[in-house]
Amino acid sequence: MALFTTRQPRRFRGVHIYTDERKEKLERLVAEAKREEQIQRGETPEYTPDIESYRGKFAKNLHRADPDRKRLHPGIAIALIVVLLIIWHYLLTGSFRF
Repeated sequence: MALFTTRQPRRFRGVHIYTDERKEKLERLVAEAKREEQIQRGETPEYTPDIESYRGKFAKNLHRADPDRKRLHPGIAIALIVVLLIIWHYLLTGSFRF
């Protein structure tokens, strides 16, 4: 029964607001240097994927509505239906008399 079930809380997403760009750049340089050393020694370098290159590539929360999508106003929808009914009536009878 959906009436008595409790919803699971949202999972924690620890998104850092403030980042140390200098530290990240240094870590990338060290990783690149280690990779080059392994190549020079004839070893196959350990593959470490760059997380930033995958950010935003996969669709998330497909069940949610797109917030940028414009919705049709109900008044416009009703007016459109009335106009289509009038056109349909004209095509069936050949006159605009009701």
